[in-house]
Amino acid sequence: MADGCLVVYKPRGCSSHDVIDKIRRVYKVKCGHAGTLDPMAQGVLLVFCGRALKLLNFIPPEYLDKTYLMKVSLGSCTDSYDATGKITATFDQPIAFGSEVLMNSLRTFVGSYDQTPPAFSAIKVGGKRAYAMARAGEEVVLKSRKVHVTSIRLVSDYVSDSVRQLLLRVHCSRGTYVRSIAHDLGQKLGCGGHLSYLLRERVGQWAFTRAFPYWKIEKGLPFVDTESFVSCEGILPYPRLTVNADGQLRISRGQPISRNEIVKLETDSPELCDMVQIISPSGRLIAVYGTPKNQSEDQKGGFKLCPIRVFPENEA
Repeated sequence: MADGCLVVYKPRGCSSHDVIDKIRRVYKVKCGHAGTLDPMAQGVLLVFCGRALKLLNFIPPEYLDKTYLMKVSLGSCTDSYDATGKITATFDQPIAFGSEVLMNSLRTFVGSYDQTPPAFSAIKVGGKRAYAMARAGEEVVLKSRKVHVTSIRLVSDYVSDSVRQLLLRVHCSRGTYVRSIAHDLGQKLGCGGHLSYLLRERVGQWAFTRAFPYWKIEKGLPFVDTESFVSCEGILPYPRLTVNADGQLRISRGQPISRNEIVKLETDSPELCDMVQIISPSGRLIAVYGTPKNQSEDQKGGFKLCPIRVFPENEA
């Protein structure tokens, strides 16, 4: 049974669902992804398999930030904000802004701001996917959402086939639409623009250089013992506490544990941690525990960790 996270390199032309469907059929494993990657995009797609599916809700959003290499083609806008959509506007005048104007425009994206997602997105509106409504010609009104861009850097600025192209590297929070960045940048520059290339280079700590190629999935090649696969015990960013048999028994009953049941810990002050990973004597992740909010300072010597989520070792 494959229990863990597979770092997949999704190629252009297939959807994130295509990847999940292929893994389910080829390897006969339950799985799901953490963050859709559009068909025209390529790069890192995190696929959580087996027991690891239950860990998704315990990964802090900041540990799933993303880095993209994106190309913005200036001079035209599309309804999807990328090259797959219909052209809605063109700019016929020479695009002659200088580097200072460009850099000032790029700086406006750095930091936290309210971003409006593209109409062609998987966001649900009244129970329906926005992209389905847009394709059907229905009006789509999406609320803006708070996103954070840590950095946006100009890699190159060049002309290809008479079209000015900007190659950018963007480090941003989970939930940021880089298609919207491409569109909004074109609006700020006054010439329009759309996303014409996208490589997701990294999600959290997982980079595309260690990703498992999709063609290997198609051939059914094993992935568990490769650098592309991370076991359940290596996914969460919390300190690990290994318990003895008595601790494991208490955990199986959903009971609190104390220092008496801990045989190895990665932190000297587990009572100061919001969450910790509980590892069984056999080395498997069996629970996520936390410190009660009402535990006082004078209880540190006899503190207890209480269950947040228990994952039985034999759980499918």
